Amino acid sequence: MKLSPPSFQPGIHAAECGRPRPQQVRCQGCLAFFPANIDGGDRCARGRAHSAFTLIEIMVVTVLLAVIIIGLVSMFAQTQKAFRTSMTQVDVLESGRAVTELLTRDLEQITPSYGPDNTINFFAKRLNSPLLIQPITGNPTGPGRINIMEDMFFLARENQTWTGYGYAITNHGDGIGSLYRFSRTNRFGDNPVALVTSYFNTPIANMSHIVDGVIHFKVRCFNPNNVWTTTEVSTNSSPANSAILQGSATVQYEVEHYEYYSNAVPAFVELELGVLEERSRDRALAIPAGIARSNYLAQQASKVHLFRIRVPVRNVDPAAYQ
Repeated sequence: MKLSPPSFQPGIHAAECGRPRPQQVRCQGCLAFFPANIDGGDRCARGRAHSAFTLIEIMVVTVLLAVIIIGLVSMFAQTQKAFRTSMTQVDVLESGRAVTELLTRDLEQITPSYGPDNTINFFAKRLNSPLLIQPITGNPTGPGRINIMEDMFFLARENQTWTGYGYAITNHGDGIGSLYRFSRTNRFGDNPVALVTSYFNTPIANMSHIVDGVIHFKVRCFNPNNVWTTTEVSTNSSPANSAILQGSATVQYEVEHYEYYSNAVPAFVELELGVLEERSRDRALAIPAGIARSNYLAQQASKVHLFRIRVPVRNVDPAAYQ
């Protein structure tokens, strides 16, 4: 009996139907398996066609990478900006806090000298420089904030020693300057007038540097009732005028000149200090002096940090206000 070979049926593996499995080889370029009877060049062509990226895929990947890079750069820029802002605020706030603490310790020691008319117990006067007016942020069409710069001097006494303290601003011609401190002692019994004279005659270079970037330094005096002193104060004791005040002729609603003599001193001293941030200050100083620098400073109201203190004077004599 003659047997015929089994016929091939779809879906049945070659080994099951009695036929040998075709030999396969792996392409070294694309790592794909192909029948051994296919030409090598054809196999590589098929491998390359199977493993290549399309132009659309490349463009999508490029766009995604660009978005990621832009996002990272923006994040780093914001982080750097926040870091610089925080560092600037820390520097300005720390310097302002140190200056106000120093001023508080000095001002609370003001002491009347009970001396002759030419012995100044307290002195504050506006500097002869153009006023710097800065528009208020959020209200550019409003009246604006007026920055005032003043010099200040006062006497203090500790035991048998008189001390003259002074605060002066230099390089203030364009609305920005540096604050310096004067301090000199005198033996008890000597005329304290020498301290006042020394303050006016001492050059800035011989004073102590306190802080840079000052654009506002305003002084106000108050009586024992905590009322702002805006008129001349007289006393029945000798001399007749123990405190002389000159009203403002340039700055509205402000006092430009305080002078206290004899037994009169302010009961309270209010002081405002405005400090410009370092980066804005350096840029302002890089601009040539004149209108250009003043115009730039006028637009930097948001970069100014204001500090205000009101110091009670412990040695005030109420008789000077009666």
